[in-house]
Amino acid sequence: GSIWYYAPNKAAPILFIVLFFISGVIHAWQTIKHKSWRVSLLLPWAAALMISGFAIREVGAYHTDNLTYLIASTVLIMSGPPVYALINYLILSRILYYIPYLAPLHPGRVATTFIGLDAVCEILIGQGAWRMANSSLTAKERQVGANLVTASLCLQAALFGSFGLLAVQFQYRAQKAKVLSKELHTVLNVLYVSATIVTIRCIYRLVEYIEGWDSTIYKNEIFFWIFDAAIMFINSALLNLYHPGKRLPRSNSVFLARDGVTERRGPGWDDDRPWIITIFDPFDVYGLIVGKDKKTQFWDMSDEELARLRTEKKANKRGFVAGFLDPFHLWGSRGYIGRHLAKKQRPAERDLAPMATEIKSEGPTRSFINANDRV
Repeated sequence: GSIWYYAPNKAAPILFIVLFFISGVIHAWQTIKHKSWRVSLLLPWAAALMISGFAIREVGAYHTDNLTYLIASTVLIMSGPPVYALINYLILSRILYYIPYLAPLHPGRVATTFIGLDAVCEILIGQGAWRMANSSLTAKERQVGANLVTASLCLQAALFGSFGLLAVQFQYRAQKAKVLSKELHTVLNVLYVSATIVTIRCIYRLVEYIEGWDSTIYKNEIFFWIFDAAIMFINSALLNLYHPGKRLPRSNSVFLARDGVTERRGPGWDDDRPWIITIFDPFDVYGLIVGKDKKTQFWDMSDEELARLRTEKKANKRGFVAGFLDPFHLWGSRGYIGRHLAKKQRPAERDLAPMATEIKSEGPTRSFINANDRV
């Protein structure tokens, strides 16, 4: 009578709750210690998702006829691994920011592209897992859920593969240029192992859902504990042992000079386009066509030029409210529409400048005209 197709183990969820709790707490402490918020802040969140899933699974082990527990635990446990994959994207992005002149792709686009596609996978998995586990739906509707999960897992597998190729290409360039330090080499090796673990888990889920409900994999709980719970804990513990925040720079503006030794501070290789445009054009195809990327190569500039760029960036930085109210960045002196209006106003100002000079040179007349201006 169990909707799980077996009697769920009651001891294993408690074990993994404890293990992921310890790993998550350590990750939180390491993030605070190394101040690596942008890289490793999501590690405790990934552990929390796994803990929540196992906690609900433990309750479901005592209520094997309750569908809600099955659905909730399935969705939460399937949501954890994509977050670990997302962290790998952030790690590679930070490495590319550190050695920008060897980056195969703009570091910011690495993060936005892979994270955006990963978010799509997350939504598909959640919707599909909910439909698959809901026995109140028809067989056809549940099959739609299985198809959603299968499609998302296939997309994830392709995503991990392309991500791995991107990392390998960068490492080849860095080793050839002899700028890859021991610390970065360690981070990349851990990145490969972590990505492999997430891929193995993805393949396990893909085979499980392709074979269906009557498969040996789905009806035997041991496969879940090995290829989902255990290997994801190994991944979390691995990132505890070789925490990326300890070995990577804290800021995207810090980069390594071409000598492979000197660290410099630049403006950061940011994508100054509105965030909503980066969603529709993550690779900035327009910028590649017009050669915009070549104008942002700051790594060969002098220290004085870098200081000037940092000052300009700070002065032109948009606040959160401005970005929310004007997501396309249409207005303002640097907006797509506002800057053209500013150009039209400048010639008029130049035409009035000689007149102002003549007025000021006339002496007594000056105060009379200024008075009229005030009126």
